[in-house]
Amino acid sequence: MNWDLVLTENNIRRLLVGDWPKSLGGVALTLELSLIGIVLATLLGFLVGYMRFAGPRPVRWVAAGYVELLRNIPLLVLVFWAYFAPPYFGFESTKFASVLVAIVLFNAAYLAEIVRSGLLSVPVGQVEAARAMGMSSLQLALYVQLPIAAYNTIPAMTGRYITLLKGTSLAFLIGLAEVTEVGRQINNRLLTAPVEVYATLLAIYFCLNRALSAGMRLLEDRRRFNRLVCFFAR
Repeated sequence: MNWDLVLTENNIRRLLVGDWPKSLGGVALTLELSLIGIVLATLLGFLVGYMRFAGPRPVRWVAAGYVELLRNIPLLVLVFWAYFAPPYFGFESTKFASVLVAIVLFNAAYLAEIVRSGLLSVPVGQVEAARAMGMSSLQLALYVQLPIAAYNTIPAMTGRYITLLKGTSLAFLIGLAEVTEVGRQINNRLLTAPVEVYATLLAIYFCLNRALSAGMRLLEDRRRFNRLVCFFAR
């Protein structure tokens, strides 16, 4: 075993932060890409999911077309498309932006269906009670339907977020120096410790996903979730 060649101070630093302060990379870049991707994909997923659930018929068709298109394209192909298409049409794009766009569009399609399933699970009685209180359609969606749908779909969303985080590893295919790319570079330099390098990557991804899963599990407590909703509803 060649752990002494892999777990050097320089390699550990590169795995954690890349070539920072010159350029951020490694685990730090993976986390940045994942967190921004989760926020944007969630917002877009809720929007598309609600449009498909309660929008006018033309809007529902557009939302359904988006979901069906993105769910039937491999993320790998979408990453390449987001990277090579902008220059073809005369636009400049960074590697980070290309991967982020691909991840957000891809995962939002799945999250939209999760949100739609959550909206379908909202009890009819609660919807009718909100309408009897004089709530508008917007108030009904923001204060009744979407919070209930979000709580009911926390386990499904957790699985999707974990998939999103793991999907950031595809960024190495266009040379973005997230943790998988840094690991690949270390392996190519050493050439004698592939098992140790990729075992290290396995452990890193396992820890990141376990932390994400544990964080999402905190929201499964109804009181904690309600406090969070009330905080953002102020």
